[in-house]
Amino acid sequence: MKILKIVLIPVIIAAAVFAATRILNHETPPGGEPHANEAEAEDTARGPHGGRLFGDRDFQCEVTIYEPEGVTPEFRVYFYKDGKPMDPAPITLTITLERINRTETINFKKQEDYLVGDKDVVEPHSFHATVRAGNAGRSYEWKFDSIEGRTQLPPETVAKAGIEMLRAGPATVRETLSLRGLVRLNAERMAHVTPRFPGMVRKVAKNLGDSVKKGDVLVTIESNESLQPYEVKAEIEGTIIEKDATLGESVDSQQSLFTVADLSTVWVDFTVHRNDFSLLKTGQAVKIESGDGETPIEARLDYLSPLGAEASQTMLARSVVPNPNGLLRPGVFVEGIVTTKSAEVPVAVKVSALQTFRDWDVIFIRVGNTFEAVPIEIGRRDDEWVEVTDGLPADSEYAAENSFIIKADVMKSGATHDH
Repeated sequence: MKILKIVLIPVIIAAAVFAATRILNHETPPGGEPHANEAEAEDTARGPHGGRLFGDRDFQCEVTIYEPEGVTPEFRVYFYKDGKPMDPAPITLTITLERINRTETINFKKQEDYLVGDKDVVEPHSFHATVRAGNAGRSYEWKFDSIEGRTQLPPETVAKAGIEMLRAGPATVRETLSLRGLVRLNAERMAHVTPRFPGMVRKVAKNLGDSVKKGDVLVTIESNESLQPYEVKAEIEGTIIEKDATLGESVDSQQSLFTVADLSTVWVDFTVHRNDFSLLKTGQAVKIESGDGETPIEARLDYLSPLGAEASQTMLARSVVPNPNGLLRPGVFVEGIVTTKSAEVPVAVKVSALQTFRDWDVIFIRVGNTFEAVPIEIGRRDDEWVEVTDGLPADSEYAAENSFIIKADVMKSGATHDH
């Protein structure tokens, strides 16, 4: 089992994210350029609907995000003059949202006693907003910040923390089935060595465990009929795994003196339960893991038994596996991971990138030195990759291994969901 060593950095930079929202309040005379108000509010004023309140008594604008449970959030904007509601019909309005990785412009139309945006305010509500309004020949501009799930970490801190940075893109997502397997000798690469004529063993040239080549002399026997010695040779290259030849012993022509096995390939026999019969086909890829920390061996299913085992209601599946280094020893149990289906997906991220934030599945994307939690919709997945069906453009840079360190820093920074 591989053990992931996480280096805890001595200090993770704490991001103090927008401790107080600054509001820029601008008013433009007809035909003139915007100019800033002389005073800027340090704290956001709130209107009758609980939204951010901009302007003065002559013309006030209240920006709210309407998001009851089960409803997609939307901007609703109310207007006031001398503290009384105004008819919003003649008022023009746009709100531009500068998000970490894109800019959105939302236009508005009248609905009841407010203006409603023509686009949903998708989560997270983390952006720099610019409100532009027009009324009675005058234009107004206000700015506010709404930041959550965001922090900043410089590249050196990211490197020291062991945070892996990748880019979202295509990947192969595989559905797999885990099977218990047993390594066996390849019966098609074994040879039982028997004498041609009965006789007496006069010389034994090889011993148990010796490697032999085809044509090597294994034993010399004196024939009972001719009293002449003859040599018994290896028919294949391999390793002697059984020996039953003793100097001076009488043998007959039916007796196996040696068994030579070519261990450069082995059989791995898998037990398949009845519910999984239909998932398997010959030719499917299988990854064989020995459980001793060695690199998994790639193979394929070469044989599916047409018969089942009555007692266990199971079936035999077999892979013929190259074994050049002798790592797979017959008689040892292994695990086989069979790929039953595979699909190429356009956008995927490492499973290690997935975190939870509020009640979302998120990944943390990076733009410059800024990281932000991005909610995503998840599709197919395997042990390594997860498909992203919505919420993440291809080529976005994201934190994969050790992404939990980013989450911890975000939680510490205290960026909250506040409208």
